[in-house]
Amino acid sequence: MAFVDVEKGIELLATLTGLISVWLARRAHVALYPIGFVSTVLLVGLSYRQSLYAHAGINIWYSVMGLYGWWRWSKDRNEGRIGRATAPAWRITLILMLIAWLVFTYVPVGLGLNPLKFLDVLSSSVAVGAMYLMAARHTEHWLLWMLANSMFTFLFYASGYPFIAAQYLIFILLAVWGWFSWVRKEADYKSC
Repeated sequence: MAFVDVEKGIELLATLTGLISVWLARRAHVALYPIGFVSTVLLVGLSYRQSLYAHAGINIWYSVMGLYGWWRWSKDRNEGRIGRATAPAWRITLILMLIAWLVFTYVPVGLGLNPLKFLDVLSSSVAVGAMYLMAARHTEHWLLWMLANSMFTFLFYASGYPFIAAQYLIFILLAVWGWFSWVRKEADYKSC
């Protein structure tokens, strides 16, 4: 029984740090990365425990991209403007999503694990692209987050993690808010 309480505490901490991180992302504040790092590391363990291997994998990706984003956003605070993704950025995003799809689909089977759940693979692949676009400060990352978070909400509710499911539901709302906030910031940058 004590393990269940510890697991729920970890779920709650992952949820709270995740919510704070996305709220900071909406504001384009660099502190989103260290706070988000706590959430992603905790979610690796929780996802793995529920056999959501693709989600565990993307949380490792979030952690790595979070360190990259933290470095990149800290390095170029004054010149690092947000904006629309270019054609090359979209090509990289789509390639990353395809690679994630292939890895999440074939690596577990190759390791003798059960095939991953379709929704786990699809949502995690979309999230890989969203994280790349976010670290590169492209506004469209919010659209990919809306899609991925919709799938994650259902996935985690069905997996017995109601706090994390609620977190992803809130993430959808924050992503909509973030989209409009970043579009306004783009307009401000263009008027300078």
